[in-house]
Amino acid sequence: MASYFKTPFQIGGESHFIEVKVPKVDASAGNNIICCVDVSGSMDGAPIRNVCQVLRDIYQRTQREYGLFTYNTTVNISQTIKSVEKKDLTASGGTSFSSIFSAIQTYLMKNQKSVTFIFMTDGQDGDSQEVFKQAIQRMKLTISALPKSVTVTFHVIGFGDVNSNFLEQVRKFGTREGLFRYSTKSVELQNNFNDMFDYAMSSREFTIVLNGQTFSSSSNEDTVGFLINGMKIDTSSLTEITLKSSDSETKLPLEQMANVRPIHVIRALNLVSPDNEESVQAIRSFLGSIVWLPGTELMEKLELEQIKKEIDDRMMEYTNLFTQMKMGQVPEQVQLKLNALRHDATFANVQRRKKLDLRISKNVDYFRKTDISGILDGYRQSIDQDGWNRIKEQKSDWVCTYSNDDIYEMMRKTSDNIMCLGILIERNEEAITSPTKGLKLISVSNTLISYDSFITAMNFARNAHQQKNLNTEGGATYGQFSGINDTFCVVGQLHEKINAVIPLYINYEHMKRIRILEGIWLGYMFTLDSYGYEKQQEIGLLKLLYDIIMLRTGTTKNQQIISEFEKVCHFIITESIGFKTAYGENAYENYLQSIHGRQSSTYDLSIPLIIAYLKKHLKPALLPIYYGHLYSRLRQKLPGDRMTIIKRLLYGDENQIVKTVASNKDKELIDISQADPDFVEKSFIDYFHDEKCQPIELIPETKTGEGRKLIQQELDVEYLKSFLQSIDPQLSLAVPLEIKNILKYCQLDENYLENNLDYDDLRKELLLILFYEKEVPERATKSTIMTLIDDSIQGNRDHSVTFGITPEGIRVVTYKLLTAKTLEGFGGLLRKYCPKRFGPIFKEILQKLATTPESDLSNTSGEAFLNREKLLVLLTNEIGYSQVYTGELGKYAWQPSLFIDVTLLEKVLGTEKFREIQRKIASKTHDHGYRLSDKPNRHGHCNSNPYYGRR
Repeated sequence: MASYFKTPFQIGGESHFIEVKVPKVDASAGNNIICCVDVSGSMDGAPIRNVCQVLRDIYQRTQREYGLFTYNTTVNISQTIKSVEKKDLTASGGTSFSSIFSAIQTYLMKNQKSVTFIFMTDGQDGDSQEVFKQAIQRMKLTISALPKSVTVTFHVIGFGDVNSNFLEQVRKFGTREGLFRYSTKSVELQNNFNDMFDYAMSSREFTIVLNGQTFSSSSNEDTVGFLINGMKIDTSSLTEITLKSSDSETKLPLEQMANVRPIHVIRALNLVSPDNEESVQAIRSFLGSIVWLPGTELMEKLELEQIKKEIDDRMMEYTNLFTQMKMGQVPEQVQLKLNALRHDATFANVQRRKKLDLRISKNVDYFRKTDISGILDGYRQSIDQDGWNRIKEQKSDWVCTYSNDDIYEMMRKTSDNIMCLGILIERNEEAITSPTKGLKLISVSNTLISYDSFITAMNFARNAHQQKNLNTEGGATYGQFSGINDTFCVVGQLHEKINAVIPLYINYEHMKRIRILEGIWLGYMFTLDSYGYEKQQEIGLLKLLYDIIMLRTGTTKNQQIISEFEKVCHFIITESIGFKTAYGENAYENYLQSIHGRQSSTYDLSIPLIIAYLKKHLKPALLPIYYGHLYSRLRQKLPGDRMTIIKRLLYGDENQIVKTVASNKDKELIDISQADPDFVEKSFIDYFHDEKCQPIELIPETKTGEGRKLIQQELDVEYLKSFLQSIDPQLSLAVPLEIKNILKYCQLDENYLENNLDYDDLRKELLLILFYEKEVPERATKSTIMTLIDDSIQGNRDHSVTFGITPEGIRVVTYKLLTAKTLEGFGGLLRKYCPKRFGPIFKEILQKLATTPESDLSNTSGEAFLNREKLLVLLTNEIGYSQVYTGELGKYAWQPSLFIDVTLLEKVLGTEKFREIQRKIASKTHDHGYRLSDKPNRHGHCNSNPYYGRR
């Protein structure tokens, strides 16, 4: 099916637009693409690296080994783009175009099938003109001799100092004309190669024949458009056309299009290429007259807006180039840019502006798959009469300044229009990637305006502004972030400037529209592109709300408007999955609970502050938000004397009296024969049950920590206050204005935080911030930080006792272990003198217990029986329901095979008991010290080569 209409514009004469429906296929499946890359010496460095990077990306993306011809004075045709996957090409030597054209000729003779060459060069030919002409002639003859079904296309990429006429010739060498891109910077090579490759892979080329004349176009969609100039079409005499593609030729009936919509007109205008400044002016003038019709499908409205923006940006580039040509500026380079620009409309169908490319593609795909119009129509139809009556009651409060439609009329007319408030903002390019930093609020108006009216008015204002500046050097700057903020705007009801809008809640049914259309209005606000939505923008919207609150005028109308916008934001933070995934499902709660949540936040404190306000949770959130402020400020520049500050916060005034613990190094061994054994053992039984009970010292002990400072429990509030005031003024640790302003807005005491500050909590927060130069580890909390810092400064107090482990000391302790009458006394001795479940005493007692005489093995009571129970304590770490070793030492199995032959354990305990212990340990750990067999497992571990990974 083919339909046509006469275009309403008369740019370059009378024209017609023919739209043909074609079957959509995977065009990339049969594409034969060969890259011809210049590797002469002038490509060395960044240019060749950029080319290799894009070839590498294409291979990784497609996993297809497209052909690669590299040339300087010689040609290498034995490669594919996979060859640059791990190694860049080498650039050196001169340039010989005759060699590459001869190689292409040879390839075509051997491979008579359709092929697309992407020809890239950055220089001039070094061959003689005669050799060059002969190579081109031979190649052209070869192409002309190919079967008619074979198509050959040359797409061209020029870089730097190249000849415009020569590249124009190259792109016309094939059986059909190719496209042209030009780069002035090496980094642009990546974008241009990507554009060309995407086009070559995804687009099919078509030709139609009318009255013997041929017209060409391309598409990767199910429709393809042709702009017909210089021919009158009359369906009374012309009833069919011939459509040709690489794989078919079909005759199609031609009929006049019955319903010409704005989208058809804009598609036709997109194919017009201006020849001078006058034609640019004519295109731009007509562009401003194309507006969507009421009831237009949402996707069609978005496509119309997008194509208008692309045409407008392109016309600005044309204007700049024509101006430069008129002034005689860099004529060759300007001509190259102009030639490339004439192909830009073709590429616009394949890719969007680079910074938004991936995001736009994702959102376009989402909008296409989602029946937004159907959803919105369903919402409108679901409103019953009572619902419409309630909306009707709001008519007088919410009227669009531009269309004069009130909220009731607007919602009745269409399902995809929303009522908004006009604002003036300043955008910068950071708005694309960092929405909370890329917008600056300038002013808030009281002008109500529907979204459709705003977009129409902005397009009119933009075109009017560009028309005014058409003859100005450099032209207008729309489409670039620098220059758009105050360059063109619409005018509000009080003649104030407006260049953005925010939606208002108004009623629940209106909020449904806002939510469904959120990607569209947010995308435009932050990126000037309705397809530029990204879920981080919802966080940026909260920052905008905070700024609006700070700029409030205090009037009743202003407060009403802020309240409606607050409802929109509240709905987003409570209902939006996009917001929760972008900000973090529990990010707000984590921010309030600990320093770890605050240090992971990348947003300024206005975000948690506005969330707390919207959740009606402001007072409990103030202190954590202030701590977030302290963390951010101190992380900018930690004080140079921070260790002095830390010690002052921890220990108080350095002049305090320091308590010391005396050393008892010179104590002598006790006389075992004179010590009451029962009294000694009782002290160790008590120690087993409560480590605060100090047992009798059997061998000399040395207590470390002599002169240890004590952590100051009493709070020095005055020092804390002076610290917050005396720190670098640029860091300002005082309560920030953001907090004071929101308190003032909520009609609360501006000094609420200072009056309710918990200084003990503040001290611990400051210690956490100051002690760790990088991130605060998870183990560091307010309950542990003071002990952690004290241990770091003065040593670990948990291991502050050392023993004089001499042969005599080992003998004394081992004797008491062997003669202990109770397992609790035995456990207390182990815990005291073998605190690491290791060492010479531990080894000595194990060996003695494991070598019980055979005559005693059968005893079920008495000393032999007690020794077997002691051995079980060593193996199982258990006495009744209590553990001998707690904490980390108690988690893992101990390796007896490090000290003795494991078969001794089986002999003393009996096979059944030993295997019971073996099974119990094996179920919890991979240790091998309890196994009788010394046969290695599949990892090579056994008794003689145990696994230490969990020790």
